[in-house]
Amino acid sequence: MNTNLPNRINLILFISTLFLSLIIKFNPPIWYGFSDPYDYLHQSNESFISKNLYFPTKQKEYYSRPFTVPLIYKIASSDPETIIQVQKFLHALSTFFFCSVILLFLRSKRSKFIFIISWYLLMSWWNILGWTHTLLSESLSISFMFLWMASFLLLYYKRTVFHIILHILITILFSFTRDTWPYVLVMFYGIFAIIAIKWERKLLGNIAVLLLISCSIFVIQQKTAQIGKRYKLPIMNNIVFRILPNEDYLNWFSDHGMPSVDKLKEKYSNIEDRKEIYSLYGDSTFSEFSDWAAKDGKTIYMKFLITHPSNLLLINEKKEDLKRIYASNIGYTGSVKGFSWISQFIFPIFNIPITLLLNTLLIFLFIKEKRLIWIFPTVLLIIFTLNAILLYVADSMEVERHLFITNIIIQFIGILLISFILDSELCNNIVDKFKKNKNRVVNL
Repeated sequence: MNTNLPNRINLILFISTLFLSLIIKFNPPIWYGFSDPYDYLHQSNESFISKNLYFPTKQKEYYSRPFTVPLIYKIASSDPETIIQVQKFLHALSTFFFCSVILLFLRSKRSKFIFIISWYLLMSWWNILGWTHTLLSESLSISFMFLWMASFLLLYYKRTVFHIILHILITILFSFTRDTWPYVLVMFYGIFAIIAIKWERKLLGNIAVLLLISCSIFVIQQKTAQIGKRYKLPIMNNIVFRILPNEDYLNWFSDHGMPSVDKLKEKYSNIEDRKEIYSLYGDSTFSEFSDWAAKDGKTIYMKFLITHPSNLLLINEKKEDLKRIYASNIGYTGSVKGFSWISQFIFPIFNIPITLLLNTLLIFLFIKEKRLIWIFPTVLLIIFTLNAILLYVADSMEVERHLFITNIIIQFIGILLISFILDSELCNNIVDKFKKNKNRVVNL
């Protein structure tokens, strides 16, 4: 087989899918009805050297955001049409880059072709591609997530100064697309530090640097979120929807200094439409509660979760509520358009039991063949399970949107597992034996 053929196919698919994506249009644009885009656009109007672009404070009519999304918007001249095209380009670039890196680790033509086809089909799924058409953080978050993963695997493969610098730059941009990613980074590098100690000590120096940087990012992002009061609304949402309905929980928060308990019970304990909480955000009669949520709320809520582990472990949640963790095509991206309809009939194809079964098989193959890259899906399963729990308990509003990544990750890991299994010696031996037996039958 021409060893360059898979890379050529990857390049052709990159160019063709980018073109097909760029010609998809929405008229009128689908982002007009959301409030978040105006926060991002407002922040993007700050100067490149302004502190308010990178570490904004809360403003009266706008909420501060982590800087990567406003920064990309500013690079795109804060023009919505240009921003959408830039998001489409970054989506296609992340698809191409990740595919290029995985091809470095795959040996058989069978596994390479299956990965390329499956990967491009997944990335054309409207549950992913659709986000590129709206001015929300999800599209850039997905793109930088795959750029981050690809740059890490490339660093593992190449291990040069250039590649660690590249990975650090992408990591910083990725971490500041959403406030929760620094938690994932610390967990990821922490697990890989253990892996390096166990199986590859030469990797430990780079991982130690990345773990230190991720911890620094975590501290910085916590500080910027505090400055911008970005934790205030999630805390207010959790108090109304998870604490008010339970008298014991409410008394616990009252004992730990939460103000306005009686007023909250009177006005918000029996709301039927979740949107009714919007009036709380700017209600001056609850200013004391609002200030508490911004200043002390996060710390008290974390203490509550630690002292009430059944809530942290989601034991008290109803099954129908937990299903929201796996939500897809949740309505923010409009109707399916363009070439994405093909993937819409295919995905999702993997679920949790199948993914765990395939992962168990790959772990068995790793024990036999000792290919360290095969640990990667297991690490992803661990950190994104913890990420799903973190996001679920972090904000009771829009759980589906906050956990939009979960089902995407399940499909992504499933494709990786299939590709790695097909690339194993065991699979190659089975195929070779099958071919030999087939030839014998033909000769007979």
